[in-house]
Amino acid sequence: MGSGTMSDGQPSILVMEKAVRVLDCFTPDNTRLSLSELRRLTGMPNSTVARLVRTLVASDVLQKTGDDYSVGLRVLGWASAASAGSDLLVAADPVAAHLRDAIGETAGVYIRRGTTRVAVIVKLSSRSVIYRSDVGQLMPMHVGAAGKVFMAHDERVLNAVLIETADQVPGESRAALEQQLAFVRAHGWLLTEEEREAGLNSLAAPVFDASGTVVAAIAVGGPSFRLDRAAAEKFGPLVASSAHALSRRLGYDITGAGQAPEGATGATS
Repeated sequence: MGSGTMSDGQPSILVMEKAVRVLDCFTPDNTRLSLSELRRLTGMPNSTVARLVRTLVASDVLQKTGDDYSVGLRVLGWASAASAGSDLLVAADPVAAHLRDAIGETAGVYIRRGTTRVAVIVKLSSRSVIYRSDVGQLMPMHVGAAGKVFMAHDERVLNAVLIETADQVPGESRAALEQQLAFVRAHGWLLTEEEREAGLNSLAAPVFDASGTVVAAIAVGGPSFRLDRAAAEKFGPLVASSAHALSRRLGYDITGAGQAPEGATGATS
């Protein structure tokens, strides 16, 4: 495919990359977008976006309703196949549900997309005051426990995020970040306090595949008055052991993996 060309002479792989940029604009919060919004979000020329959208509509990858576009039925079929065929999703779904029930807070699984993370499983808490998320929601990598799990175990991700956020993370915060990453590597879990928004804390642990690559983060999120440092000391090892069990399901040898010592906390203010 990489050696082919489209009718306008562009290498087909570049056309595919641009089509993916268009599709990435659609999220649970933006299910319908106009052509002008797609141009703004992708930053691509008007003619390029219009040509890509016409092709995607003709292939049922997008569908048009009035002046707006949304994800087409063909993609829903792919999504079903991906969910059914993903070892990670199949194995992680009951693990996230167990954590939600055991801790009482919303639990989820995140995978990496570039320098962001995306929720692929969400199990909402049944309590009245909870952290709410949606499958497909994109979140920054440098705030929140789940993102820092990826940064702690993948130097390429860490460097890319640091470059991207160089004007957002002051020097004194860098020292705190290094402490957080060191804690995750040593103990297998991390609590972050009110990093994404006031009153919201998160607790996360890494999931590895057979090659030892961190492929996901399993996390719980909740209000700071419940998911505090004392709760982290109690539930951090549970989240870590759940992540270890999921890693084993994916073929990872966790021999020698660190556990948090009693009373240790990865919390930062």
